[in-house]
Amino acid sequence: MPSSTANPVLAPIRRWVLYSRTNLTITIVSAFGVLFVAGAVFGQSPAPSNTASKIPASTASTTGAASSTPGDLSYELTEVTESSIAGKSIASVAESAPATAMAYAHVYVDQSLSNSEWKTKLGVHTAKAPGVTVINARPLVPVAITGPTRSEIVAGTGGESAVRVIVPTQAGNLRITLKVSGTDKGSTWQIQTPLPTLDRSEIDRLGVPSLASPPTSEAATTTTTPTSTSSPSTTATTTPTSTTSVAVPSADLEPAPVPVPGPIPIPDLDTPLPGTL
Repeated sequence: MPSSTANPVLAPIRRWVLYSRTNLTITIVSAFGVLFVAGAVFGQSPAPSNTASKIPASTASTTGAASSTPGDLSYELTEVTESSIAGKSIASVAESAPATAMAYAHVYVDQSLSNSEWKTKLGVHTAKAPGVTVINARPLVPVAITGPTRSEIVAGTGGESAVRVIVPTQAGNLRITLKVSGTDKGSTWQIQTPLPTLDRSEIDRLGVPSLASPPTSEAATTTTTPTSTSSPSTTATTTPTSTTSVAVPSADLEPAPVPVPGPIPIPDLDTPLPGTL
């Protein structure tokens, strides 16, 4: 059988390492030293580059302007309902065009506010403060919002794109046009002029009893011509000239008997009273 020959390279190293503990310690220390030197030579960190100083000034200013703009401004037309915006802050509502339109409509139909409060709350969502024309167009009767918003992108003034939002109400559709406007706090959605109002003729048709015009009395315009006969036994008859008739009592009827004070008389009966012998 052929005998296994020892490796001519590893056999001397293995015998030298296993010869004594001193040789093993020297080998381990030498291995760590070689690794340290190799790391110092090949693992040197590159020199820091001056990349920040090479950024153009225009790019730096653009980056600064972008950082000042709120990142939550949404250009998505996500439809909202009146209940979905309840309790939200003005800043969060102004991040969405449909939400801004619904908040405007909610304040517009609110009857609990005075004219000054109503004007101030409307002006939060508008690019221009409401004037006398808008106050004169304020609904005088309660108007209910009947559904969610319907939004679409349209062409605005000056070639800029805008968003048109329709808020359905009990008195018709409230059409609202919005654009992104820059303010001190950043870019927000704002309602453009002319400010939207509802048709007052449609609002008057709601017919709220407390604010509607007082109805005219039909009894005042109704005339009757009673005709009585000379016979005392015949009652008077009325001949109305309109659809509404009013009964007139006859003067020939006998008057009602007047009650006489005293004990109630017991009638004479042919049979004895029940229960008596």
